[in-house]
Amino acid sequence: MNKIIFVFSISLMLFSSCREGRTDNTHQFNNKLDRITGSNTLRVGYLEWAPCVVKDKRTNEMSGIFIDMVNQISMSLNDSMKIEWVETSLANFRTDLKTDKFDFCVGPTFINIPRSSAVDFSKPICYVGNSGVVLKGNSSKYNSLEKLNSENVRIAVLQGQAMEAFCNTYIPKAKIVSIQGKDLTSPLQAVISNRADIGFMNVVTTSGFALEHPEIEVVEINENKLEVLPLSWTTLHSDISLMNFLNSSISYLSITGKIQEFQSKYDIKLLYDNIELIKG
Repeated sequence: MNKIIFVFSISLMLFSSCREGRTDNTHQFNNKLDRITGSNTLRVGYLEWAPCVVKDKRTNEMSGIFIDMVNQISMSLNDSMKIEWVETSLANFRTDLKTDKFDFCVGPTFINIPRSSAVDFSKPICYVGNSGVVLKGNSSKYNSLEKLNSENVRIAVLQGQAMEAFCNTYIPKAKIVSIQGKDLTSPLQAVISNRADIGFMNVVTTSGFALEHPEIEVVEINENKLEVLPLSWTTLHSDISLMNFLNSSISYLSITGKIQEFQSKYDIKLLYDNIELIKG
């Protein structure tokens, strides 16, 4: 009997030792911020979305407004700090945070209520409105909500996104073409294929799409301040000290003009630092 107890005790100790060896990354430090400073390594999740996050396909070099911000933060902590960029997706970034693939995610991610139940959002860094695309030469037909609010107008939106609800609320007479899927350009492609007269999406996506498709043009409505949404970074709910650090860093970069400086490097004036909502 004593022999059995002894063998069981040894096995339990070995199991415990192996388990601790597997979880050193999370238990060696008091919290994630301690791990970052202690290991001198910053693990950052990202989704590629210009001008916030851009990845050169040939060199894998990272650039963009949010990349510049992270680089500045890491240099301020320690100029020898290593940054590990980890690509994720809108569908997986919450799971990747929970499985410790990275310390925080710069997204870019829009704040909304369902996502807030799964992750913590930083204070907004910038805001992005929405605009539409139409066939070249048709802007004057669709450049106001009054003109769009007609049963003869077909408006393409991505199902479940903010502009679907906006259209149903403010231009209820229009025919809404709700497109399923994750491709942000789907409502814009619907215009080219004549399934819609105008397609709505955030101003970053519409401007980039218009540059690649000369047969369409961007139509600005209410100065593109339709359903303006904030872009933020995310952490786990439990990473309170890390979130406090990120919020303080964002405030510092904003107050010192660094965020504006980073934005000015990119030829796209589509991110609002301060917003004044224009209602439909």
